[in-house]
Amino acid sequence: MEIRKGKLVILNLAWASAVVAAFLLGGQGGDPGVPGTNAITGGKPSAGQSENGVTALGNSSGNRKGGIAGGNFAGIQDAGPGTVGRRMASALSDPDPLRRNARIAELLINLNAGNAAEVLVAFENGPRNDETNRHFRDFMYAWGRLAGEKAIAYALDSESARRDSRAGTSAVSGWANRDPEGAREYVAGVEDEGAREWMHFSVMREMLQSDLDGAITYSEKNKSGRARGLQTDQLASVIFEERGLSGMTEWINGIDHASEDMLSYKGYAAGVVLDRMAGADPEAALQFITDNVAQPFITSHGLERAARRAAGPINEELDWLTQLPAELSGKKRAIGERFEDYIREDFVAAGQWLASRPLGPSYDKAIKEYAVSAARDDREAALAWAERITDDKIKEDLMRRLTGDQARRDDRR
Repeated sequence: MEIRKGKLVILNLAWASAVVAAFLLGGQGGDPGVPGTNAITGGKPSAGQSENGVTALGNSSGNRKGGIAGGNFAGIQDAGPGTVGRRMASALSDPDPLRRNARIAELLINLNAGNAAEVLVAFENGPRNDETNRHFRDFMYAWGRLAGEKAIAYALDSESARRDSRAGTSAVSGWANRDPEGAREYVAGVEDEGAREWMHFSVMREMLQSDLDGAITYSEKNKSGRARGLQTDQLASVIFEERGLSGMTEWINGIDHASEDMLSYKGYAAGVVLDRMAGADPEAALQFITDNVAQPFITSHGLERAARRAAGPINEELDWLTQLPAELSGKKRAIGERFEDYIREDFVAAGQWLASRPLGPSYDKAIKEYAVSAARDDREAALAWAERITDDKIKEDLMRRLTGDQARRDDRR
């Protein structure tokens, strides 16, 4: 009986080992019936491939030592032709989300010049959904590390089966991770301004991982466009994390704003810095503003961002703004625009707050906004508020508007 029990234990252990091995290999054998491997097995090439199974990746029989991980994983780098493609096709269709992600990640980590072509084919013939698109962009990142320009060309080619501009920026990121200088040189030559700004952002994001000073300098080449906001936010976050508030101050002080486009860039960057400063140390934000009180890069937008982070309810934000130095060129506008939000939020409370203030030039725009809103119900009260405006131009414009509105109402009667 003891011998029999021992045999059963050995058999159970062997069976458990086999199950674990099968799980770790993640379906290495693949499905011989999976579509999309014809370029590897000799069938008709799919879109983006040539007749010998070579796509924009280059020769698919290249040196396997070029794999990203550089390891020697049996069944991945040493697999026969088509095996890795079949494994990727199988992984993309795996119903278990955790296992699916793990299998795909393993294959992409070990992507090399010898198996990239068949992995591309698996994606070309795989499911089309948001998750697969995300995995495809991860593939493009890995491919970009191997052959950046070719990966980008594939992503942007109108004839490609998986044309995707976002995948193109992923390829740029991968290229910049492995060869920043080559990626920067490529991006500089991109003629389409919209594409170039997002590629520039992708390169800078990779540079942040290992060359913060280089990323700071490179970011200034992307002075405008839709990508600038995201770029500046990410750059500020890394500077704050690695160098603190003093590092952020040094960053802003180091930007030369002599030209108009650089002033715009510095103004936005200063607003981001004020946002971070006010959230961490409102007094430091106030000191930064005071130190740069006459500088044109301290904008009303930046002051608003700081107020939102430094204070609590909107009336406290306004209190914070009113305490700023009077000579700040953006102060009046910041108070006016934030007060306009207060009017929309609570008209009565906004009127009470305004009535409690000593008024003066800083409040002119706030008074204008309140008078315009009040005129809908009480024209006389609106005109009384208008008389308290100190800026002659703002007052004249408001009075003209109020009297014009009344005249139009009288005509309709």
